[in-house]
Amino acid sequence: MTNDGSLHMSQGLDVLPPKSGPAYPIPCNEWDVLKTKLKQISNEPWFFHTLGSILLGAALATLITLLLGTFDNVNMQKQYIIAWAVVSVTSITGLLCMYFAHKERDVKRQRGSDLTTQMELIEERFERHHSE
Repeated sequence: MTNDGSLHMSQGLDVLPPKSGPAYPIPCNEWDVLKTKLKQISNEPWFFHTLGSILLGAALATLITLLLGTFDNVNMQKQYIIAWAVVSVTSITGLLCMYFAHKERDVKRQRGSDLTTQMELIEERFERHHSE
């Protein structure tokens, strides 16, 4: 160890001491409340979820219209094909939006667990007495 408080390793790496400065002491029970609240944070992907719900609703409404036989007239064959195209496109797009909403929810949930993991690493630096 050198006189300036840093550690010199044989591979030529200098381990720097942490900077001194103001710190906030926090009681362990308040720290635990913060961790619990952080685990419960949910930032739902409203855009993809809402868009997927709207598209699936449109597909269902069009499908019900098709199944009720509204297009019986021979002159309405073109509209019949268009209606099936609308059902297909809105169903596929709606399902893709719901899939992306699910994936986005997983990513945001992972960010919260990353923060909790960091808090647990900070805890490991300190000896915590469980005499409570």
